[in-house]
Amino acid sequence: MARRYGRAPRGQRLRSAVPHGYWKTTTFIAGPRLTGLVAPMVLDGPINGRCFQTYVEHVLVPDLGPGDVVVMDNLGSHKGAAVQEAIETAGASPVSSALQP
Repeated sequence: MARRYGRAPRGQRLRSAVPHGYWKTTTFIAGPRLTGLVAPMVLDGPINGRCFQTYVEHVLVPDLGPGDVVVMDNLGSHKGAAVQEAIETAGASPVSSALQP
């Protein structure tokens, strides 16, 4: 955010550096539980199907146990068959939270 106010000598314009032109996306994924967050992961950029599948297989599945429920929204990267299969192999059940019309 750029500063909106500042001080300068009378009659002179205030000059200040302002960030502009480069916006970077950072993605944070984690599994919330009653006991706290599990399997946190930060990606440098937006998520895609391959990144999400890698997260599920290498980060989330080791923290899952039988009877756990994994709720995912309607994002395209959540819909892969390999993602659902990896969650089911850990004994958990994947649930889509997509709203039905």
